[in-house]
Amino acid sequence: MMLRGIIVLSLILVTFSGLRAQDSTGSYLLRKIIIEGNKITRNYVILRELPFAEGDTVNQSELKYGRERLYSTGLFTRVSFQPEPVGKRDMDLLIYVEEAWYIWPYPVVGFQDRDWRHLYFGAGIQDQNFQGREERLAGSFALGYDPFASVSFSDPYFGPGRNYTFSAEGSYSYGQNFGVQTGSASGQFRDSFGNLKLEVGRRFGYYSTLTLGAAFNYVAKDADTTNLVLSPTGTDMFPSLNVSYTYDSRNLKVFATRGAYVYLALAKYGVGESLVNFGRLSLDASGFLSPSSMLTIAARVHANLSEGPRIPPYNHVFLGYNERIRGMFNTVSEGESIVGANLELRIPIIKQMYFDIPDVPFRQYLSNRIGLYWAFFVDAGETMSKRLNFNNNAALYGYGGGLCFLLPYDSVVQFDYARGNDRLWEFILDFGVTI
Repeated sequence: MMLRGIIVLSLILVTFSGLRAQDSTGSYLLRKIIIEGNKITRNYVILRELPFAEGDTVNQSELKYGRERLYSTGLFTRVSFQPEPVGKRDMDLLIYVEEAWYIWPYPVVGFQDRDWRHLYFGAGIQDQNFQGREERLAGSFALGYDPFASVSFSDPYFGPGRNYTFSAEGSYSYGQNFGVQTGSASGQFRDSFGNLKLEVGRRFGYYSTLTLGAAFNYVAKDADTTNLVLSPTGTDMFPSLNVSYTYDSRNLKVFATRGAYVYLALAKYGVGESLVNFGRLSLDASGFLSPSSMLTIAARVHANLSEGPRIPPYNHVFLGYNERIRGMFNTVSEGESIVGANLELRIPIIKQMYFDIPDVPFRQYLSNRIGLYWAFFVDAGETMSKRLNFNNNAALYGYGGGLCFLLPYDSVVQFDYARGNDRLWEFILDFGVTI
């Protein structure tokens, strides 16, 4: 009952967060938008991120929202909006930006599966504003836990009218995980994964994108394992097709305070008489409401449902690795499908703010965002066989609270104290955000 209740409440909050409030207080007719400071970035890239255009009626809340959307692109170290009233009801808007470095090397450091023991490290290089059109060309590699290498290119302004998107990616990784159902003596398995993927999308309005994709996938097992792939040769090679819909009205990509994010996808793995022949329906929806300046309500619902004669072990889903239940943080549950939900109340101790580091030698690191919040949460989730078959005895849940540190460069560290199914309290050090 708890899992279903949290899912329903989270869906309601996500739905309401996707509705833009209509507030005409202090509204002006936007006569003209003037952009200055962009030496590389095209004007239409900046204008496309704004939820308003010349001729619209805007207020201070919408201007703040637009500024945060521009910051969230990662293209600028500083964004300034200067409204200039013209008469009683008209306004011109001066947007001044300072551009970040667009071609730069960067370190790759992280913790796989949200486990601080699973450190990986490496390096990458990217051009995140190729030709001034927000095209991203990147390559990276990492060693340590789950080593990988990848190259990618994306163009969000592709085709006629700049309303299409295009992306291409190639990657290779050598992965390990700790399965419950794999049957290996140690519980640990390793696979080699290869992937080539192409996607083309169509953007609708400010927030929505519909995408079609195709990929070729390669999975090879270790010599000492016997049941991790479907092919008797020890290597599964198969195509996959997917269609997805994305809606993103968040004001910020990391630690948003308003808006919604919805990702809905249907994927088919394998075609014809291939041994690999199954499908997945995926949903990841989150919403953010701020009824006052001292409270943010965040909600998330996620599901990954499979269907087919046989789901290979390397495509199983887990609680206890990337998806975790705070309060049962290290409890591992494996299945062919998963559903879950999260709710949070965030109360600022230090409200998130931007500040500049004086005399910094690299303008890439000029402007930074910090904040400190109390966070109180409830998490629930369950893994299951292919078909959606709730079993409340198998569901995991947890609740608690803690401190959330919002650090420069969109880094988040959380210290939580939580309790779950086993009625025991646990301290948690976590990196990143659950919602």
